[in-house]
Amino acid sequence: MPFDREPDLEAIRLSVLKVGALSDSLFHLGPFSIGLDGILDWVPGLGEIYSLAAGGFLLVQGARAKVGAGTLIVAATLMGARTLITAVPLAGPLAADLLTMHKWSAKLIAGAIERRMVRGPAAPIDAVARTVTA
Repeated sequence: MPFDREPDLEAIRLSVLKVGALSDSLFHLGPFSIGLDGILDWVPGLGEIYSLAAGGFLLVQGARAKVGAGTLIVAATLMGARTLITAVPLAGPLAADLLTMHKWSAKLIAGAIERRMVRGPAAPIDAVARTVTA
C-alpha cells in the first residue's frame, strides 16, 4: 500500500462520526444523551484513558484527512477541557456527562472533511479559520 495515496475521506468521516456517537450518544433520555465517555468517567482513571484515546483517534483521523490545523486545535481544546473537568471529584463527572465534546469535535472534523470532499483533495479545508472572500 503506497503512502502517497489519497486517504478514503468518506471512510474517515464515517469513523469520526461513529466514535463521536459512541463517546457521547449511546443512550438518550429526552434532550440528554450519554455515551461510553460519560459512563466510564465514573470509574477513576478509566474515563480519562478512554477520553484521551477517543480524542486522539479523532485528531489522528482529522490529520489523515488533511483537516486544517485550526479545526484540529479547536477540537483538541474542546476535548481536553472536557477531560480536565472530570478531575473535580463527584461534580466533575456529573458536569462532564452534560458536555458532549467528543460528539461536537467529531461533527466539526467531519464537516471539514465533507467540505474537502466537495472541493477536492487539492488543499486542506479549515472549518474554523476560513477566510471569506466577497
